Amino acid sequence: MSLRDFLRFIVLACVFATPFICLIVAENMFFPFITGKNFTFRILVEAMLGAWALLMFVDATYRPRFSWILVAAGAFLAVIAVADFHGANPYKSFWSNYERMEGLITTAHLFLYFIISASVLATEEMWKWFWRTSLGVSVIVSLYAFSQLSGSSAIHQSSDRLDATFGNSAYLAVYALFNIFIATFLYFRSDKKSGLQWFYPVIAILNLVVLYYTQTRGTLLGLVAGGFLTMTLVAILDKESPKLRKYAIAGTIGVVLLVGLFIAFRQSSFIQTHPTLQRLASISVSDGTTGSRFMIWEMSWKGFKEHPILGWGQENFLYVFAKYYNPKMYTQEPWFDRSHDVFFDWLVAGGALGLLTYLSMFAALLYYLWFTRRHHFSVLERSIFTGMLAGYFVHNVFVFDNLTSYIIFFGLLGYMHTLSAEVPAQDSAKDKAALRKKNKDGDLEAGDLAIAGLVILVLTTGMIYFVNIRNMNANIALINAIRPDGVLVDDGHGGKKIAIQDVLSPDLFGTGEAREQLAQFAVQTLDPRIPEGVRKQFYDLTSAQFDEELKNDPMNVRTQSFAATFYARFQQYDKALEHYQKAIANSPSRQSTRLDLVMMYLSMGRYADAETEAKTAYDLLPVNNDAGIAYASALIYNKHVDAASEILAKMGDSAFDSRIVNAYGNAGAYDKVVQLVNEKIAKGQAVGRDYFALAGGLASLRQKDQALAAIQKAVEMDSSLKDQGDQLIKQIQAGRPVVK
Repeated sequence: MSLRDFLRFIVLACVFATPFICLIVAENMFFPFITGKNFTFRILVEAMLGAWALLMFVDATYRPRFSWILVAAGAFLAVIAVADFHGANPYKSFWSNYERMEGLITTAHLFLYFIISASVLATEEMWKWFWRTSLGVSVIVSLYAFSQLSGSSAIHQSSDRLDATFGNSAYLAVYALFNIFIATFLYFRSDKKSGLQWFYPVIAILNLVVLYYTQTRGTLLGLVAGGFLTMTLVAILDKESPKLRKYAIAGTIGVVLLVGLFIAFRQSSFIQTHPTLQRLASISVSDGTTGSRFMIWEMSWKGFKEHPILGWGQENFLYVFAKYYNPKMYTQEPWFDRSHDVFFDWLVAGGALGLLTYLSMFAALLYYLWFTRRHHFSVLERSIFTGMLAGYFVHNVFVFDNLTSYIIFFGLLGYMHTLSAEVPAQDSAKDKAALRKKNKDGDLEAGDLAIAGLVILVLTTGMIYFVNIRNMNANIALINAIRPDGVLVDDGHGGKKIAIQDVLSPDLFGTGEAREQLAQFAVQTLDPRIPEGVRKQFYDLTSAQFDEELKNDPMNVRTQSFAATFYARFQQYDKALEHYQKAIANSPSRQSTRLDLVMMYLSMGRYADAETEAKTAYDLLPVNNDAGIAYASALIYNKHVDAASEILAKMGDSAFDSRIVNAYGNAGAYDKVVQLVNEKIAKGQAVGRDYFALAGGLASLRQKDQALAAIQKAVEMDSSLKDQGDQLIKQIQAGRPVVK
């Protein structure tokens, strides 16, 4: 085997290995569905880059050729690179984190994957084998998904939405969407005499079933939109196939009728008893998920208007989310790092230029698909390809992207580039043969080749190690450090050290996530069973790490909030207050941060400050019951019981919250404690501990017998409360105050 053939083999092996990445679930790593896939992809691309660079040195025919697809992808990478280095947090924009593993580093790898695969998969037949390989992998994924559907394998994300090896139903959904269209495209593109042709419909159906059971609404809408567009284009443009046009017209009408019937009967028992159909039928502006999307998009738009040209840089959506936070998001998860819309994501990350260059890749694909003829696609094939892009486009309106869908999309860019790129004059068949003859291994300067090979080998090895291996090791060390038996390890000097500190190097991109894990363990050391020395060890390390993190990223509201909560739990109130104030300054409309501050003020006895802060939080969005409870509690602590009653009257059953009961008890309004708990009991909502609160109120009102009876009832309801109940009985019998 010649050197050229060996290098070509390495590149092809790496390219054909990429479809298998979606099967990787790295159980021994932090974020196992994300990190294993991403590290593997980066290593494969870096390996193929080294071999390809030397291959171009040996044989110039493997150098990139011009197409507007290459220009669009290159422009996208360039714009995003500039946006990242001028963004809110360039380091994070470049490296991302373990949870996402995107950033500029992944964008660059995707571009390299595109240009290398397009250069080495030099014929359509090679690309067909690549897509067949990808479809074959999708069969494996589908079989695993079916095992989840049958109950023989666990679903990771929810109880009934398939996610296979992706750990996220939306990621699996878009993967299946692509494979449905690719299989359909190859069915019509393949040799009609080949037996392989009939495998494609089977694969398409398998992926269709998987997509259906992911229950991902945006992707299902994308499938309908893509299929409708495909048939509409054929019906309008395919004048050479009258029979096919008739089928397309019938299909188009059929889709319209089905959608109309679905809308008309969306409340029927048939639709409401099928989870996927029910989820589709529930789409409305008033739907919680849909409503949250609109709010996030509004925040994204405000963020874009602040930095309209180049945006905030990748992985910096959190700053936009904090600054323009809508209090109505209180029912959603506390932190969003994506806008849940790919186009808004790129608008925020790269500004107008970022979004335009991203869209230019779609435009370039459509240009070569419809306005050039080098690929010799039929109208039907072009329509299917266009429908696939439309389906992906619609999916992207509702969900953020991920590595596996990016790989397929950039693979499609490479496929179309190969079929459409301009062939330079010297690349004619005759000139190619002459060039290869001239560039035979023996005709090259051996010294130059050896030096080039050595340099490329060293650079490739160094890149694989510094970009991937050491970060993989840190990731594995982190997951081991948060296991119950791995938190403390021997320090080599007869003592113990905190295992996480070994992965807190500032040169590792997962340090921020490691620090959050450290803070959670530190708070757990407040358990009185933990030795004071261990508690201090965790406190000192965590405090130092928060200082380091916020020195480099002072505008990060998430980190400021974590730090504030940490210091408050350790009763370091001055430090906690400093971080609360900074978090509020950077996200003034975020109720939850203000409410946490209210609780700290109450624990400090600063009741007037608690009332002021609680009122501010409450006025942001009174319908948030947590805000109402905090405000009413602060009013009660300040003896403003009548004002608190007005707030509580609007809150229904939320007025029975234990924080309200405790506030009444602290204020000496024991009759209110007894009244509230009895009302809760009457509604059948009481648990064992509620009877302890009742006992405390009754004992304070000198109703000893009733108090003892309440404790007995608590223990009857929850036997685990017996020891605590016995202590309370002793306190009451001794005439001591009952501490709830």
